Amino acid sequence: MNTLIVAAIRCFLMFLLPAVAYAVSAQWDLDPISGDWNTAANWTPMGVPNGPADIATFALSNTTNVSISANTEVNGITFTAAATNPYTITASAPFTLVISGTGVTNNSGSTQHFITTVGANGEFGLIVFSDSATAGTSTMFTNNGGTVSGGTGGSTVFHGSSTAASAILVANGGSNGGAGGQIFFDEESTGGTSRVELFGNGSLDISAHAAPGVTIGSIEGDGDAFLGANNLTIGGNNLGTTFSGVIQGAAGSLTKIGTGTLDLTGANTYTGNTNVNRGALQVDGSITSNTFVTHRGTLAGTGTVDGNVVNNDFGTVRPGGVLGAPGVLTVVHNYTQTQYATLIIQIAGASPDQFSVLNVLGNANLTGFLDPMLLNGFVPTIGQTFTFLNYASLTGEFSHIKHRVFDNGLLQWSVIYEPNHAILTVESRTIVPDQSSTFLLLTLGLLSLVTYRRQLLRGQP
Repeated sequence: MNTLIVAAIRCFLMFLLPAVAYAVSAQWDLDPISGDWNTAANWTPMGVPNGPADIATFALSNTTNVSISANTEVNGITFTAAATNPYTITASAPFTLVISGTGVTNNSGSTQHFITTVGANGEFGLIVFSDSATAGTSTMFTNNGGTVSGGTGGSTVFHGSSTAASAILVANGGSNGGAGGQIFFDEESTGGTSRVELFGNGSLDISAHAAPGVTIGSIEGDGDAFLGANNLTIGGNNLGTTFSGVIQGAAGSLTKIGTGTLDLTGANTYTGNTNVNRGALQVDGSITSNTFVTHRGTLAGTGTVDGNVVNNDFGTVRPGGVLGAPGVLTVVHNYTQTQYATLIIQIAGASPDQFSVLNVLGNANLTGFLDPMLLNGFVPTIGQTFTFLNYASLTGEFSHIKHRVFDNGLLQWSVIYEPNHAILTVESRTIVPDQSSTFLLLTLGLLSLVTYRRQLLRGQP
């Protein structure tokens, strides 16, 4: 994977040489003679934007499919308010488009498209952001996979201190054994709130990035994410997404932020920590990681956490779906719940598949809150039981049951702790008047008795 990054760096260094003749800042014509970026007659003033100080401007045009036919570098690309017909700019194989200054500025109100392609012999197109260049807003970068075994897919590389900003980054899979499209972040580049979509063997690679890692807005699809030893932080765009591919890295880690839900349905192999700091991480596949839930984050799902889980203060663990569906979440090692943390058990019926279970194969160290959550109008009856927690050993117990009294105050929950499991039971609520009410009733009774006695005494002769 890193060979492509080396190639991108070499390509960038190549552009430090003097720019080609006739390099200018120019605007794409209304009626160009072709869709070739590198034809001078397609620009006004006549000349090709191809230099580290050049700005390529795109406004209204009757030709919006533009491709480079030579290695090209510009300071920036600007789409004006008149560029309402979306452009598609293609880095054709085997050429490289380097954006090394301000980056992409999109004032059009439309999404502008960039594509990298793969040639018949495995050569690939490449887009490189360097220095402090930005991918801008309302932009989409699609990197296509190859058809030749051993080849390399089209790629977008973020180098230096460049940023993906809020772009959509797509890496498509290859066919016939060909490599997939690729997205790279290295050095001090940032992912901003970008939306990353990986399909087939398309990939995201942050393994060459400086520590501690990269933040992106979201990830989805079924491709591969390579972390190396870095941390990938996901969720800044607050979207809810599903990723069924594989996140991998010998010491890589994952952090969930934002208000959305990230559903991991694949068999992920990264071994660093998972931190659920906000929003929800739903594990419907598996992760090989110690997992920490905190800062009002939620860990949910019906899959397996092959590590320890620590549910910290104000965190929530919710076996099953975030949107309200019971299920079994398995913790292979130990589960620890601290003060003010909550375990939500979703209950839609009395059958084993109708209520949630937290299945802990190690020790369950408990305190904090238990929250039995009734779904779909289901109301259990007196004597019904729900085995909601399994464990190999137990330390402590829940300090409080949320919504303990239910069914208009007639029923209440209680918990029975057995050697290897805990059971929620339904009991009739016993109403015991509090001390203040009892004292008030006694006082009123005594006053009434005194008043009656006085009336009797007044009536004597």
